[in-house]
Parts: sequence; C-alpha cells; structure tokens
Amino acid sequence: MNPIELYQSFYLIYRERNLTKAGKILGLSQPALSLHLQSLERHRKEVLFRRTSRDLIPTDAAKRLYVQIAGPIEELERMEGTIRPKEKIGKIRIGSAKEIFLEKILPKLSASGESFHVLYGHPPELLDSLEKKEIDLVITNQKLSVPGVLLEGLYKEKFVFVASKSISSKDNFPFRGQIKPKNEMIKTWMENQHWFVYSEDFAIVRRFWKVNFDSRPKLKEYSVLPNLHDIKTALELGSGVSVLPTYLLGKKSSLYTNEKDCQGFENQLYLVSREEDIDFLEEKFRTFHHWMNG
Repeated sequence: MNPIELYQSFYLIYRERNLTKAGKILGLSQPALSLHLQSLERHRKEVLFRRTSRDLIPTDAAKRLYVQIAGPIEELERMEGTIRPKEKIGKIRIGSAKEIFLEKILPKLSASGESFHVLYGHPPELLDSLEKKEIDLVITNQKLSVPGVLLEGLYKEKFVFVASKSISSKDNFPFRGQIKPKNEMIKTWMENQHWFVYSEDFAIVRRFWKVNFDSRPKLKEYSVLPNLHDIKTALELGSGVSVLPTYLLGKKSSLYTNEKDCQGFENQLYLVSREEDIDFLEEKFRTFHHWMNG
C-alpha cells in the first residue's frame, strides 16, 4: 500500500478524531480507513491512537507524526483546493472460472447495465493478475493467506454424482432397486464406467471418491474436458458418468443424479480483492452474495 495514502489517512483521522468522519472526506469506508491506520502503525512500529467508545485519542507518537506531516499535507490542500476523494474503480474487472460466472454472475451483471471485463482462468493465474492490477476481483475456491490480499466467503457450490440417461437405464445400474447397494459394489461399478473428468489429476472426482470410499479413484476409462458445461453436454449427448455442481443441473436436466446413495460434497468459493480496495470488495461482495445466494 502506498505510504503517502497512509499518511494522508492518518492526517484526516487525527484532525477529525473519528474514522467515519475522516472516511467521508476521503471517500473511504470506515473498515478501509481502519485498515490504513493499522498498516501505518505496523509500518512505523508504534501505536498512534488509543480507542475509546466514542473517540480516538492520539498518543505521543501520533502527536509527533502530525507535527511532521501537517505542514506538507496542508500545503498540498491549498494547491489542490481540498483533499480529493479516492478515485472509485469504474469498470468491474473480475477473474473467475467460466462455469460459475456464466451461471451465477453474468445474467444479473448483464441486466445491471454495468460495464465489465472478465478474465477466465485457474486460481493461481487469476491471483497473479490481481496482484499485477490487471483485474480487481477474483472468484476462487482457494483460501490463500497472501499479504495484501483480502477474501470473503461468497458461495458454497455442491457437487453430486451424475450419469447419462442411457447409463441409468441399464440392467447393471446399481441404484435401480429399493435397497441401497453396498459401498464396495458401487465403487467397483463406478471404476468400470466411462468418466468425463475436469483434469488428468481427477481433482473433482478425487474429492468425491474420498468422501464416499475413503480411497483414491482408479478409473479404467475416462475423457478429459476442462469445462464443466462441456462435461454436462457430453453426458447428455453420450454415455458416461461424472461429478457436477448442482447449479449446472437445474430442474429440467435429463441427467440422473444421486445424493441418497452417493454422498456429495460442498466447495467454498471466495471473493478476493487487493487490501487497498477493501471498500470496493465490501460493496461488490454484498451484490455478488445476493446474486449467487438469492
């Protein structure tokens, strides 16, 4: 974070003795300004304010710092007329996996009339673009502890076992009877099916296998389609099995799903932004959370 911004925030906090009032002048939310203050205290390795229920009491260190910076900042104020509010981010630049964006974000975002730029990719690539300021928000399933990056829990996607209609109508389909088949029987049957998988490392299937069989999958036949929409299409047009998120299936899907005999699993998604854009994250988090969970 730019130290000049931190000193500017400190100057207003000292002058107003109130985060909310100082935030309004700078165009920042109270949490964002509080984060600026914490960053400056870490940077200088000293406590600058004592907090009471109503006010902020400057410490001796804060008084010394204010004397040092008040003159230069007030001179800048005179030159500019006032301290300008922080520029708001305009066009939404967001990175996401293609499937979740198309299903849960795009319909609402398009209807909102906002301008946006979308980058599809995997979490490591998207987080790298976030750090390079090529995008401003990332939807990811990776909970990373990275300096300068903030994240909020956004949405839980549920993955379930699915099969083509032609598979579910075969005589050897293990879920046709009223009695639940034994786990070993289900496992053997699944190992002999043709799977449509997201990646060569069976990432999604591996999680499903661990939950249901407490082992690693040993698939005999599989095809790789690195897009969940394509896997759904392959299952609808062809013959095979997979694991897909419920948001892709809808009420009219022709695919067989089983949550009774095959345990599904949940995957937590996060909304991530840079620490300096905390106010932007808070605003968009409320919107995206409503769109995805409403």
